[in-house]
Amino acid sequence: MSSVGTTVDEITQLLGVEPDEVTVRGSLTTSPHTIPFCHVWKVVCREPGLPVDEQIGQVIGRLRPRMEALTNLTTRLGPGIAILQVNRWFNLHDDQSSGSPDDTNLLGWHLDREVLDFLAATGADLDVGEYDMTRSDD
Repeated sequence: MSSVGTTVDEITQLLGVEPDEVTVRGSLTTSPHTIPFCHVWKVVCREPGLPVDEQIGQVIGRLRPRMEALTNLTTRLGPGIAILQVNRWFNLHDDQSSGSPDDTNLLGWHLDREVLDFLAATGADLDVGEYDMTRSDD
């Protein structure tokens, strides 16, 4: 969740869920711009080796009991406030380490009807980024 005017403390109070990560608007400054430009309230899952759809299930599972409060907040604050963000980095480890998607069969994922219904009901966007971190020997 992100907002220019609603603070992370207000979001926490309205939702009744403690965030895993927060960013406070204007907490870092560089001339001439203020970074970040908005408050950000996050619930995250960073469990290694867990398929993406299971990570999404864990995040939504934490928020589902507060779906009415979440829907009220996103309706009040408008479109673009809530985002389910999925980021994956492939080939991040060197050849000696395990845990790459190829080793653990973590390629591919899906969103089931419950997740799609949750996103639709809360007005949340879905943002997916997948990055190939293969080192270039050039």
